[in-house]
Amino acid sequence: MKLKKIIVSAVIAVLAIPSLVACDNTVDYVHDGSVKLSLDYKDKDFFTQGVGQVTLKSPIDGDTAHFTPVNTSTSSDTIKSRFWGIDTPESTGKIQPWGKPASNYTKAKLEEANENGTIVVSAPITSYQAPEFDSTGSRYVSLIWINLDTKDASYDNLYLLNLWIVQDGYSWVKNVSDMPSYSDTFYAAEQQARDQKLNLFSDGDDPLFNYGDYQDVSLLDLKREIAASIADPDHINIYNNAKVTVTGTVSGFSNHILYLSSFFSKENGSTKDEGEYAGVNIFCGMSSIPSKYYKTNTYIQVSGVAEDDENFGFQITSANFPTLSSSKAGDAQVLISAEDNNEEYALHTFEYKTTELLAGDLDPLFCAVNLTGSLYCYNAYKSDSSTYTLYFRDGDENGSKIPYTAYFAFAYKPDDSNPSLVYDTAEAFEGKTFTLSGIYGFHKTTSGAITYQMMPRSSADMPQVGE
Repeated sequence: MKLKKIIVSAVIAVLAIPSLVACDNTVDYVHDGSVKLSLDYKDKDFFTQGVGQVTLKSPIDGDTAHFTPVNTSTSSDTIKSRFWGIDTPESTGKIQPWGKPASNYTKAKLEEANENGTIVVSAPITSYQAPEFDSTGSRYVSLIWINLDTKDASYDNLYLLNLWIVQDGYSWVKNVSDMPSYSDTFYAAEQQARDQKLNLFSDGDDPLFNYGDYQDVSLLDLKREIAASIADPDHINIYNNAKVTVTGTVSGFSNHILYLSSFFSKENGSTKDEGEYAGVNIFCGMSSIPSKYYKTNTYIQVSGVAEDDENFGFQITSANFPTLSSSKAGDAQVLISAEDNNEEYALHTFEYKTTELLAGDLDPLFCAVNLTGSLYCYNAYKSDSSTYTLYFRDGDENGSKIPYTAYFAFAYKPDDSNPSLVYDTAEAFEGKTFTLSGIYGFHKTTSGAITYQMMPRSSADMPQVGE
C-alpha cells in the first residue's frame, strides 16, 4: 500500500498547562520544608555512604536518569537512578499518555540544575550507609535533590525532585512506606494535583501522544530518514512519534534491543541497481519477551512508536510481544520461523575486512556484520557496572586505528570452558587481540557527534584469538 507520511511538528514547550494552578489553598510542598535532606553530602561517596553530589550524564525518562559522581574513591561507575516514591507514565520501552511530558519535565529540571545549580543523589536512608540496587541489579532507588540556581548549595537548601514531579501532576505515588516521614507529604501532593487536574490528572489528552492508527512503513524508508538526520543534525525525521508497522528478519537481540533487517531491490524502492539492505533497532523494554520473537533468522512483523531520541538515536519503542499468537492490531507476529526462513527473507550477514568497514558507511546500518581479521584492543572503557567500550587497531599494536568501537553489556568470557576466566574490568581487554561480529550501529554523543559501533550480541560474537 502507498505510505501516507505524517510530518510531526516539533514541540518546543514541555506543556502549555501551568505547573501549579493559582489557588488560595495551594500548598508548595516542595519548598515549604515538609521534606528535607537530613544528611550533609559534602565530600561524601554515594557508593559507600548513600549520598553524594553528581553531575547529569543523561536523563532517561520521567523517573529515571544517569549521573556521574563528583566525589568517589571507590567507583567511577555511572549512577543509574530509579527515582524513589514515584511512577511516571512510560516513555521509552513502552509509550503511554503523559509519558513524554513527564520525561520532558524531569529533563528540564535536571538540565537547569546541572547547568546553574546543584544535584545530589541519595538512597532512601536516614543515616550514612551503602546504597542497594533495585530488582534489576543495575539501578539504585534514589532521591534526587536539586537547587536550580545555586552552585554547591548547602544540603538544607536542596529540594526533592521526586516530590516536585508528583506535585506538578506528572506521576503517581508508589512505594513510599520505607520512608514514613515523607509518605504523607507525597500522598498530599498527589491529591492536590488530582484536585487541580494537573497534567496526568487532567481531563484532556496528552498533546505529545499519538492516539492514531499504525501505518505500514518499510525499513528502507526509515533508513533514509536516519541517513538524512546523520547528514544534517537539524533534519526533522518525518517518522518521529509516528505509529508504524514494520517487517524484517531478526539479525540480533542484545541488551533488550531487537534488530531487524530486510533486502530491497530496485523494484521495491532501492535507488541502487543491485538493491540494498536496511535495518532498525527496537527497544523492547526491561521486561522479558517470548523467545520466538528474537531467535535469529525469524521473519516477524512488529508495530510500535518510532522515535528520534536525542539520547538513544532513532528506534522503535512501545512494541507488544504477546505470548500467544495474535492478530490484534499492534501485536507482534511471527511470519516465518527461523527454521523455515531459508529463501527470500533469510538473514544476510555483511562480510568486511577490519579495515574495509568505514565510519559513515550506512549500507550495513543495524544489520549483521562479520569482520574478518584480528583487532588489537589498545584502550577500553567501562561506563558502568556492565557496559564496555573497546577501541581497536588493525592487527596489532602498530596497526592503524579502526574508526569504530565495540560496545557491549555483558561480562565477557574469552574461554567458555573455563568459567572462572571472565573479563569484568576494562583493563582486562587492553593488549588483547580479538575477532568481532555483531550488529553495526551508531551512537550520538552528548555533543551531537556521531560515533560508529559494533555491538556483539553475546560472547560468541567476540572471541579472543591471541595475546
